[in-house]
Amino acid sequence: RIAAVERAFGPVVVGEWSLATDNCAMWLNGFNDNLPGFPRLPCKYVPCADPYMGFEQPGTPVDPSKSLQGPYGTGMSGPVWGLCPVGRDWVKERKRGSQSNFVHAPPMAPRRLDDTDAVRTQLALKKINAFSGVGHGFYFWNFRTELDEPDWSYMLALERGWIPKGNLNADIISNACIKEDEGLFLCICKRDQLESSVRGAVAYCLNDDGVKDQSYLDNLEGEDLYEEADRAFNKFWNKHRVEGATCDFGGLAMLSEVNATDTEGYDDDYYYYYGGGENTTVTVLKIVGATLGGLLVGG
Repeated sequence: RIAAVERAFGPVVVGEWSLATDNCAMWLNGFNDNLPGFPRLPCKYVPCADPYMGFEQPGTPVDPSKSLQGPYGTGMSGPVWGLCPVGRDWVKERKRGSQSNFVHAPPMAPRRLDDTDAVRTQLALKKINAFSGVGHGFYFWNFRTELDEPDWSYMLALERGWIPKGNLNADIISNACIKEDEGLFLCICKRDQLESSVRGAVAYCLNDDGVKDQSYLDNLEGEDLYEEADRAFNKFWNKHRVEGATCDFGGLAMLSEVNATDTEGYDDDYYYYYGGGENTTVTVLKIVGATLGGLLVGG
C-alpha cells in the first residue's frame, strides 16, 4: 500500500507509531482526559516523575495523599496517590487455544508469567518489517518519555531490546512476518461468545463471499456454530488481510498459531508467587494472539 501511494501521490513517511496496546498512558488524549469509556482495563501505576519545569509549577509535586483530582474529561487519566498510569503488562497464556476472562489479569504481571518483552519485541519487528524498504521513512512517537514507559519511548524501547539497533534489513526484521506469509496462523472464533453475535459475523463473511442462502446458520449452535465461524473468519481474513483486514470481528475472533505447543508446563488458573513477604494468589491471563495499535500513514 505504501508503494502504491508513493506511485500515485509522492513520498510517504509513516507515523506516528508506538508499541502501546492500550490507552493507559497518562494524558494520552488530553489533560486529565481519555477517550470516553477508556481505559477498558485497570492500568499499571508507577511513581510519578518530578516536574521537568521545576517544583514551582502549580500542583507540584504530586501529592501522594490525594486520589484523582479534577477537572475531569470524558475518560480517566491522571495521578492517583502519587502514582501515574502506564501501559499494562502482557501475561503468558496458560494453555494455547483456551479462553479466559482477561479482565482478571493483573496490570503488573508476576515475574515468571511476564511476557511483555516477547510481545513488544514481536510487535516492533513486525511493524518495522511493514514500514522499512518502502516509502521514505517512518517515525516513532515519542523519542523519550518522563515515565518508565518504553511503549511510547524510542530510547527506552531500544534499551529494553524491543526495537533492534543497527541494520533495518537484518534477517530478524526481514523474517518477522514469515509465519503469517506462509499461512501458519489461523483466524478462529473465540469460544463462549454470544451465538447471536457469531451468527451476525459469519453472515457478514458469507455476504462478502456472495453466499445468498444463509438459512442454515439458524440451525447451528454450540461447537458446530463456532467451527463454521472458524472457517468463515479464516477465509475472510486470508482474502482481505493484505488490504489491512484484521482478525478481530468485533472481539469475536483471535489468531491461533498452527501446530504450536505449550512450553511453560503450568496448567492451573492460579499461580502462587512470592512477593512482599507473603504468598499472593494472582489470576493468570490466557492470551492467544496480540492486539495491534492502529497505524497512521502520511502523518
